[in-house]
Amino acid sequence: MAQESSIKSRSPIAAHPVTSAVIAILTIAVIFFAVYVPLYARITPKAGDFPFFYFYLLAYMPVVAIVCWIIITLQKRVTR
Repeated sequence: MAQESSIKSRSPIAAHPVTSAVIAILTIAVIFFAVYVPLYARITPKAGDFPFFYFYLLAYMPVVAIVCWIIITLQKRVTR
């Protein structure tokens, strides 16, 4: 019975360390790829008539939406 009360008193992060680490890594990756400007601040590689900057943003936004959905799904799993 004492063990049951100690399990319930643990925070969700301590109870699910791997899931919490995945959430943190995904969040850091999304922020990094948006903030690290030298990755996409180029004109020379073009995708059709678009400079790389525009192509990068058009490709990056759906990826961010999918990653955010994964993060939200993992957070719901951790808090249950």
